[in-house]
Amino acid sequence: MSSFDTALAAAFDLYRKGDLAGATAASRRLLAQKRHDPRLSALAGMVALQSGAAGEAVSYLRQALAATPDSLPLRINLAFALVQTGQLDEARTVASRGDDVALWRIVAFVDQQQGHDPAAIRGFRRVLAAFPQDYESWSNLGVLLFRKDDVAGAEAAFRQALALNPADRDTCLHLETLLDGLGRQAERQALLRDAVGRVPDDADLLVRLGLAEGAMDDFAAAEAAYLAALRLAPLYPLAYLEYGMLLERLNRLDDLDHLIAQAGTRGVAGAEIDYLAAWALRRAGRFAEAGSRARKIDGGIDPGRLAQLRGEIADALGDTDAAFAAFTAMNDASAATAASARARASGFPDEVAATIRRLAPASVAGWTTASPVASSPAPIFIVGFPRSGTTLLDTLLMNAPELHVMEEVPVVERLEKRLGDPARIATLSDDEATELRAAYFEIQQEFSPRASVHQRVVDKFPINMVRAALIHRIFPDARFVFVERHPCDAVLSCFISRFQINRAMVHFQDLAAAARLYDLASTAWHATVDRLPIRVHRVRYERMVTDLAPELRAMLDFIDVPWRDGMMDNRGAARKRQHIATPSYSQVTKPLYASAIGRWTRYRTQMSPVIPVLHPWIERMGYAL
Repeated sequence: MSSFDTALAAAFDLYRKGDLAGATAASRRLLAQKRHDPRLSALAGMVALQSGAAGEAVSYLRQALAATPDSLPLRINLAFALVQTGQLDEARTVASRGDDVALWRIVAFVDQQQGHDPAAIRGFRRVLAAFPQDYESWSNLGVLLFRKDDVAGAEAAFRQALALNPADRDTCLHLETLLDGLGRQAERQALLRDAVGRVPDDADLLVRLGLAEGAMDDFAAAEAAYLAALRLAPLYPLAYLEYGMLLERLNRLDDLDHLIAQAGTRGVAGAEIDYLAAWALRRAGRFAEAGSRARKIDGGIDPGRLAQLRGEIADALGDTDAAFAAFTAMNDASAATAASARARASGFPDEVAATIRRLAPASVAGWTTASPVASSPAPIFIVGFPRSGTTLLDTLLMNAPELHVMEEVPVVERLEKRLGDPARIATLSDDEATELRAAYFEIQQEFSPRASVHQRVVDKFPINMVRAALIHRIFPDARFVFVERHPCDAVLSCFISRFQINRAMVHFQDLAAAARLYDLASTAWHATVDRLPIRVHRVRYERMVTDLAPELRAMLDFIDVPWRDGMMDNRGAARKRQHIATPSYSQVTKPLYASAIGRWTRYRTQMSPVIPVLHPWIERMGYAL
């Protein structure tokens, strides 16, 4: 054996033992001899690749593979190095000339990176058929399926990846995004709690956990997660942003000011802190200063979030053109998400239209007479089109200790799913209605347990106005409080509010769609009231905010609740609430104000295309144009 061969063998031995520094030095000494030996090129390429020098590795591996084209390890390593250096077309060519699962995997990855999703999906499925233990391919397949909106397939792939490698952070975050988009917040929360349990010193995971805890209304846990993130990373702007927005949402404005000051003391600056400062100034009524701070923000903040802030400031300053443009941008950003696309596809307006058809007089005349056993008093249902004043009303009712007020808890929606075929509403028997009535209280206790069995449930869920017929069939003794507001103000307020996306609220991202839903929901409500013996009391928003006492007294008489001192204290009731779950959270903590009455008139030009849709309801309710 020549001295060169001996030295080369020694260099390979160092490489096999994991001594990359020694192998690198040995291979460089041999390369200095300018010997063109494919074995040396192969060694130099593999050592460079494992040392993180992928660009250097490519040159050596090309030489080695050219001399020994049948070498599978060289082909795999060269293709991998080419991917590492972004030379994707050559990587595909090199990998396509071999038949091995590792090469199939590289081709699939290149297809994924270049946007050839159908080919990439086929490629990863081929890899997994041969090697089902490849958690990274499962994760990549999940990403691809999620991108084509195969949510069930994506979830299955992510869960298989995590079953094979529970510590895979990237897959965990992919699954968390999927669950969040589907509104499956309890599963999201459990996933992130497990992830943080595995890696407790990851500030980004803690921020995500804070968001998940907040989505589950566990605000103490959310705050604890954000504070843990800030202890780990006291200069992390995203932790300040999300913690600050939690404090703002909880109306803890002094704590928000303290957090902003703390960020300044620590030298934390940028878009996130400017955004928090602008929100705080807006909440303090310092709109010009808020606008100046908001204008400094150029990127770094979710576009929908930023547009909402700018829109609210412009509206407060009376710049309706700028405000409407900002609110349009806010809604456009939200509408572009996959979650919005899925919500729109669920066909909520079509379901409301089907309800209207079922309420045709001839159909209702053929319904069975269901008489459920009333083991508990029927709830009081507060309904009305969203943004009509229902949150103010439910806050006031929290001053009555004999009432248990639920704010937008989807109990009736769950009953609707349990019913199955909506047409069954026409054929309910006494036993079926009794069973659904009992199920209502089971679900209510699961979501929002009463402090005492003697409390009467108040179920505030505005859009249940379209489910009033089902409610009446289960609770023929129920009383409904219908909150009404000028249709133009209600629709405009929906359009300029940033809701959590669901099957109904997604239609508020477009002014015309919001008006159409108003028309459908109002048609369904009035058809129900006209054709079924429902007990209804109407509360008018405009009277409530200008002369509350008579409006509230009449409503309390209707639901048999006595008047007490303090019944009109909306601010005191709001302060007792840990959280207000609707876009009205910042408004019900203020003294009653009438400035929102007729706000739509400032936007008359922008509202003009939808006024013909709303005009019949404006006239029916006695409002003016």
